[in-house]
Amino acid sequence: MIGKKGITYFARRGYPIRKTYETGQNPTAKQALAISEEITNTFLSGETDAVELLYTKFVSLIASQPSVRTLVPFSASEVTQKADEVFQLTTESGKFGVERSELDVVEPQEFPNDMIFEQDPIQIINAILPLYLNGQILRTLQESVASELAARMQSMQSASDNAGKLAKDLSQEYNRARQASVTQEILEIVAGASALD
Repeated sequence: MIGKKGITYFARRGYPIRKTYETGQNPTAKQALAISEEITNTFLSGETDAVELLYTKFVSLIASQPSVRTLVPFSASEVTQKADEVFQLTTESGKFGVERSELDVVEPQEFPNDMIFEQDPIQIINAILPLYLNGQILRTLQESVASELAARMQSMQSASDNAGKLAKDLSQEYNRARQASVTQEILEIVAGASALD
């Protein structure tokens, strides 16, 4: 279980939690490495058949999407068929924005038959896959944090807009009440002057 909210939610309801990780607002590669090592060890020891990560995918500053990603066992199609996304935080006219660009899917490379590997290809894969898993976990942690911050920013914007509307409505009510009071006083003065005549 990763994150305070999830840990608290499931702990209060008595669900068994194997291990917890609190990453905070700035997840690091070291934290992602600890998580990926736990996942790899659990899978390789045969305790689990598969590990799926449920997280909040960052779509834009106003939208996020609950997502599921199968971390292990690795799927070659997931690695080669999904395009990657890059997000860039921008400002325009004093307002935050996000530029999202999708990278092209990398085509699998065909190796020539006479290519010589210094190490056994199995050793190379065994060295690369943990790095890939670590990168995927770090990315999902960062996307979840970005989604949370975007939701907070959106709710603060809504709160500011509502406070401004409330202040405007109260100001109008106050002005109406003051205007009615002044009108009443003028009517009383006119009525008093008419009574003297």
